[in-house]
Amino acid sequence: MVLYIEDNLTNMRLVEQIFRLRQNVKFLHASTAEIGIQMALHEKPKLILMDINLQGMDGFAALRALKAMPETAHIPVVAVTANAMKEDQSKGISAGFSDYITKPIDVTEFLKTVDRFLLINYPSM
Repeated sequence: MVLYIEDNLTNMRLVEQIFRLRQNVKFLHASTAEIGIQMALHEKPKLILMDINLQGMDGFAALRALKAMPETAHIPVVAVTANAMKEDQSKGISAGFSDYITKPIDVTEFLKTVDRFLLINYPSM
């Protein structure tokens, strides 16, 4: 199960479409960090994908909240963001994101990253 925390409906729909290539993976979506944190507590996803530039609580604050709770601290959180500068990536990894994916999304690289965290091995696309 993968939880995607994203407030942009277009981006959420794109990732939802990409996950149709992984039919054996349940896809959940939250439109705010606060809802996403609650969903993570109740659903226990194997992976959380999170935008950094969320309305209200941003991705960095949400990451800190998730890592502070024993129930969610072990879940890998991957940033999925338009902040594509090297400094942004370094800041994200230093903050504790498990990986950093930039938008626009490269579908092949995106799926390789997701598969690595879910320990799924698929033939090349």
